[in-house]
Amino acid sequence: MSLEDKVKDKESKGFIKKAARMTWKLGLAAATTALSVATVGTLGIAVGGAFAAGGMIGNLVKRKSLYESIDSALTTYSAVNAVIYPIVLLGDLTFPLIDNATMGGKLMRGLYASTAYNAAFLGTFRGASHLVDNYMNPKGIGKTIKKDFWRDWTMIGAMFSPFYYLAANNITNLAMYHPSIGYNTAPTFAVGAVPVGFAHNYLFGKGTKKPH
Repeated sequence: MSLEDKVKDKESKGFIKKAARMTWKLGLAAATTALSVATVGTLGIAVGGAFAAGGMIGNLVKRKSLYESIDSALTTYSAVNAVIYPIVLLGDLTFPLIDNATMGGKLMRGLYASTAYNAAFLGTFRGASHLVDNYMNPKGIGKTIKKDFWRDWTMIGAMFSPFYYLAANNITNLAMYHPSIGYNTAPTFAVGAVPVGFAHNYLFGKGTKKPH
């Protein structure tokens, strides 16, 4: 085999591998969407899509390749949809345990949401992301969950705290205005997911940090 043939063969194998990985990711995105729709309606689509979109924009701004950016976005989307039901259920069970009849109670709910609740979300999300990226192989999942956990817990907890506060105090939707459709509502978590997803991937993702 000539050098040119070897190069072409390597490129062909690389393309096939990428195509197979993308097919897996798209299939899993469809499966987790069906799961979340059956349990929490369209909430998973909205929140997962928002996190994925924000993260993808952050990756592209840092000049990460389009393939890598889409690959990462699909992982994020599928992971959110996979864990959204147990996370929502956890909130439904634990938020009411803190009486929010007073401002102090409201603040306590917000504090709980941005700390312990945030840790639960981050841990399950990272675990689900590992399974998505590794074709459901759990080997190394503990390492994936632990890597930079406290950094991300602090960053996400701080940036997402206003949205955690609102959701914990029963404000689950926010009014949004669009010039073409006027006022509409969007899930509180989805509104916060775009800037948080962007900031996380822009600050901590691989890339040059140089704008296009």
